[in-house]
Amino acid sequence: MHITRWGEYGILCCLFIARKGEGAGAIGASEIAQTQDIPLQYAQQILHRLRKGGVIRSVRGPRGGFLLSMAPEETTLREILRAAEGDTFEVICESDPVNPDRCSSDNFCEMKSVWQELKQSIDRTLDSYTLASVLERQKNPDQNELVDIRPRLVQ
Repeated sequence: MHITRWGEYGILCCLFIARKGEGAGAIGASEIAQTQDIPLQYAQQILHRLRKGGVIRSVRGPRGGFLLSMAPEETTLREILRAAEGDTFEVICESDPVNPDRCSSDNFCEMKSVWQELKQSIDRTLDSYTLASVLERQKNPDQNELVDIRPRLVQ
């Protein structure tokens, strides 16, 4: 799995729109690009992908711009990543097998179930984070510390 700039910037754009809130009205691409430090043309392409993927909607006119399609509590990181860059984790043996004879659906593959389980785990994790939950984590940074689970060296 590799999250590209499309995905990272897509999340940043959506977080900015969510942070501004519905009361702010539609937010223009130039404001999003400038505040998120994304080149304008790149931001426009990302916003187009997000709109096409149903994550955001566009409003035309002098006060036009972009709004979230759903509430921040309902918009998951997985939905944003899928709209911005495609599937989060592709089980490549299904779409582009290395050896079609060995990887056909008729044959047993030791790894296929592992890849599918990994994809499901990644998707579940990304589904567990909404824009609202990420913004809430930002408000309470002391609650977000990762626990170091590496074994401690005994001195």
